[in-house]
Amino acid sequence: MYQYLSGILTVIAINITAVCGLTILTGFTGMFSLGHAGFMSLGAYASVIAIKYWGFTFIPAMIFGGLVAAFFGLLVGYPTMKGRMRGDTFAIAMLGFSETVRLALSNIYPYINGALGISGIPKYSEAWLVLFIAAICVYLTYRYTKSKHGRIALSIRDEETAAELIGVNVTREKVKNFMISGFFCGMAGCMYACYYTFITPNTFSATTSNNILAAVVFSGMGSVSGPTIAAIFLAMLPEVLRVVQKWRLVLYGALMILVMLFKPEGLMGGRELFSGRNLRAKNELALYSESDCAIRRTEGDQQCKSVFGCGANGGLDRTEWCRQNNAF
Repeated sequence: MYQYLSGILTVIAINITAVCGLTILTGFTGMFSLGHAGFMSLGAYASVIAIKYWGFTFIPAMIFGGLVAAFFGLLVGYPTMKGRMRGDTFAIAMLGFSETVRLALSNIYPYINGALGISGIPKYSEAWLVLFIAAICVYLTYRYTKSKHGRIALSIRDEETAAELIGVNVTREKVKNFMISGFFCGMAGCMYACYYTFITPNTFSATTSNNILAAVVFSGMGSVSGPTIAAIFLAMLPEVLRVVQKWRLVLYGALMILVMLFKPEGLMGGRELFSGRNLRAKNELALYSESDCAIRRTEGDQQCKSVFGCGANGGLDRTEWCRQNNAF
């Protein structure tokens, strides 16, 4: 019984860590990805190689796996973001990236045995340890989204053109969030490998990417606690529906349809669990209301002060002020 519960808690921690990454990219930046299983796969393989062949322990190997995934996030993210890929085009490009990773790993035999995969991985992923790591990831994600970086991400998601006009380097911000997203998913891949002790290129499939994306979208865009709860729910749902195993996928799909019909904004609707305020509305107030007209002047000082800052002429040199003061 203890091992059964420990296994469920470990899977929950893996899901939460991966969902944290996609929360930043999809929930806040608005970039839909169907290929984040590729980052989990890269992180898993990199960390396993570091453990088995280079003598790394679990935590350094997990960080190394995350960094490798983040590096590939830079390699993939910069040309796609620079090329203005967005929406369906970006989602399909990421699906192609995930399949490219899977096929490449299937044909590399030194170290990773190609399609046969790697076995005999040390089982480092204890439930208490990975839950602690997942809790840290949730906290860091929450703090990041509450910072100016999170507000910038929301401005890009909701009004990308307007964000550019006020001085936001959209490409840089998207690539940065893409790399952070890849880092979290790479860490989740390491946790997975060190729990199941066996991985193949097919371990992280399109289904994995879809499950992570579903947790973010159906729980509510612009929320951190929502996707975290959804990750827990998605990990426990197969166990709850085990008694109706033949109908499990049907019930799972029906539940998703009901959510989209009656709560199209997601279960949390952009709200946090312990906050009644809508995060999107809060950030819009901070970003737009003050930047447009809520100008505060101090005595003897003709400089306007707002979230973005603007000149004394009411905003004509707002972009230049942002650049000079490193507002973004």
